[in-house]
Amino acid sequence: MSKRVSDAPPRVSAFWLRWFRWYLRRYLRKSFHAVAVGGPEPAIPRDAPLVVYLNHASWWDPLVAMHLAERITPARTLYAPFDAAALARYPIFEKLGFFGVEQQTRRGAAQFLRTARSVFATPDTSIWMTPEGRFVDPREEAPAFQPGLAHLVADLAERAPDAVVLPLAIEYVFWEERLPEALVWFGEPVRLRESRGGLDKAGWDDLLRARLRAAQGELAARSIARDASAFRVVLGGTAGVGGAYEPARWLHAKLTGQAYRAAHSEKF
Repeated sequence: MSKRVSDAPPRVSAFWLRWFRWYLRRYLRKSFHAVAVGGPEPAIPRDAPLVVYLNHASWWDPLVAMHLAERITPARTLYAPFDAAALARYPIFEKLGFFGVEQQTRRGAAQFLRTARSVFATPDTSIWMTPEGRFVDPREEAPAFQPGLAHLVADLAERAPDAVVLPLAIEYVFWEERLPEALVWFGEPVRLRESRGGLDKAGWDDLLRARLRAAQGELAARSIARDASAFRVVLGGTAGVGGAYEPARWLHAKLTGQAYRAAHSEKF
């Protein structure tokens, strides 16, 4: 018998959250050359409910999102929907703010909305989600969203019109270094009080998809151009070739009086 999914948000453990953030910084540094963000960072009122949604480029998305949440919304507790069956296999994520949702069922959709209402009943919270519901290549043309995000935003428009919905585009690219760059781009936020006139759920879905696709287009242009100047590094990672070659480069620089630089290029 499957475990019943609760409507209440999980209790975030301060201990496990501190430990996981420490572990995550080390893990991301070892796995990427840099985590970098671009685009104008929006001003979000402290008391406004916040929903952040990303395209689902890879397995890395929730881990990068957790680090970004710590950097750009440090005063808010992050919550995120998670497949209930998967959460049962990885229960530590519940202590970090992830809550189980039954996938592809009406009961799961209704439970997600009730949990989201409970989250936003507490100040200084945010919900982060990937509404595509599957891994999608960043260059795929206009993939559909699962209905949960539009339902949530339509509900917030009625209950909490000061809410802000922020699109973030994300992708992972290899430039000049051995390890990839994790690149994120701020999209234009949807401020519900300014946007809600006459929109039904389908209208919200169209607007939200358009904002995210626009951000993805901006990110793609700078990614293809390898324009590091358009980004701000929020976490520096690992540079250099690695292995036995790196100590040899360091020794050669010392013997020849040159400055040693691990990075292959001047980007980041």
